[in-house]
Amino acid sequence: MSMDHDTFKAVMGQWPSGVTVVTTHDAEGPAGMTASSFSSVSLEPPLISVCVARHLAMHERLSKAGHFAVNILPKHGIEDGMRFAGMLPDVTDRFDGITTHKAETGSPILDGMLGWVDCRCWAQYDGGDHTIFIGEVLDAGIDRTASPLLYHSRSWGQFADVLANEVTLGDAAARSPDTLVIDNAFTHDDDGKALCQQVESALGTNPDTRLLILDDADAQADPLRLRVALQAIAGLLGRSSVGLNLGAGPLALANAVVALKSGVRHLGASPHDDGPYVSGDELRDLLTRMKIHIKS
Repeated sequence: MSMDHDTFKAVMGQWPSGVTVVTTHDAEGPAGMTASSFSSVSLEPPLISVCVARHLAMHERLSKAGHFAVNILPKHGIEDGMRFAGMLPDVTDRFDGITTHKAETGSPILDGMLGWVDCRCWAQYDGGDHTIFIGEVLDAGIDRTASPLLYHSRSWGQFADVLANEVTLGDAAARSPDTLVIDNAFTHDDDGKALCQQVESALGTNPDTRLLILDDADAQADPLRLRVALQAIAGLLGRSSVGLNLGAGPLALANAVVALKSGVRHLGASPHDDGPYVSGDELRDLLTRMKIHIKS
């Protein structure tokens, strides 16, 4: 029995993926296409794969050029995804108005991407109506302050925020051997880069840290800065979890909600009603109202 094409496409569409723009450059100029069939292949040597339909003009151009870049779209990159998929009928030049730069191969790298790899063609394999291009990664870059654009069942989207159902409450003023505290975590830049450097350095010195706590004793955090900071350091944590000591500012409880929807499962407060940290009783009341279990 032969597989029905529509059923096959519908079933495969249930597998969520990221979204990329594959680019190359040849004598005709730059070329690019949107693709979700992108995967890591090997660590040594560093290899990735992309699948390109044989009927696309991009197929011949990529094959002849012998090099390409893969740009991983951030959540605000829906328009770029649609542009390079040919879904914007008014756009005749896909690179018009797009800011790019180059690395090793000269393939265009789109600015503002979640990440990118610049590759030379290492091998090509028959994949039915597609060709599987294996690329050897010569250069790469990452933006740790962004989150990914997702593709599922022919729709564009992003991660849904999942509220924690359980949280540990601690004394924000206490320090323990198995925790690593980043003091004044929100007094630096708004894009999270300085915090990333602090966290990376701290974890490099203390690789076995079980809990890394961002301390906001000076109440500098707000929901947006907190969200950006947590997204920025997510890729650095490894097996460490992240906690937050909540400064006693007017946005403390709003920050608690944002933290609990961003992967934080440990909150630090004050056992008293004064001091630099939010009151533990006030925070406990909020968690109870939200039906979040408090671990002792």
